[in-house]
Amino acid sequence: MDTRILLVEDERHLARGLRFNFESEGFAVEHVERGEDALERLLQEGSPIDLVVLDVMLPGISGFDVVRSLRDAERTVPILLLTARGTEQDVVLGLDLGADDYLTKPFSLPVLMARARTLLRRAPPRSDGFGPASFSAGDVVVHPATFELERAGVRGPLTAKELGLLQMLHARRGTAVSRGDLLQEVWDLHPETNTRVVDTFVRRLRKLIEPDPGNPRYLLSVRSYGYRLVEKDSS
Repeated sequence: MDTRILLVEDERHLARGLRFNFESEGFAVEHVERGEDALERLLQEGSPIDLVVLDVMLPGISGFDVVRSLRDAERTVPILLLTARGTEQDVVLGLDLGADDYLTKPFSLPVLMARARTLLRRAPPRSDGFGPASFSAGDVVVHPATFELERAGVRGPLTAKELGLLQMLHARRGTAVSRGDLLQEVWDLHPETNTRVVDTFVRRLRKLIEPDPGNPRYLLSVRSYGYRLVEKDSS
């Protein structure tokens, strides 16, 4: 089955160029110009989308509104935001709403393609035949080489940021990790950036690794500091 990208961009010349490059790499591309049309497509059942490349400034509802609606509907499709408004406030808003990554216009096409490939979870195998070691997190096993999470023998996908967050917490398991460290290492943001993106992604991860996300046993909050991942039930 083809990997399918939904491109949401109202600048037609830019959309044509992006579509050509995505299709040249073997991706199937659907294109819409309005946020309302993007939501209609993404909320329908069947024929799932694997990645959304989403402009912020759209006619009708904005890209931010699209992200908010998708995450409120618990749609976890990876989202790459494109924004001409490269201020820290706009970047932080997009991440806080649940976007996985962002690029500011004008951007480098090779960088865009690399970001898209990462979000599509196409991690290339190492030449020696071994990928990063799998590890346990709560009730699941994480497989970094394939960007997957396994529970009771059933595998499901992880986004690049979800995996990065889990890997960092696991590397320092048992130890409290500050929000600032997580922002810097996983999102490449200044550690003092005023954002709730870490907390947003922790909520997403708890739904994946905890038996009861409302009462976490493994991915624990450290008040006024950050988070701690423990290997055994701490209750």
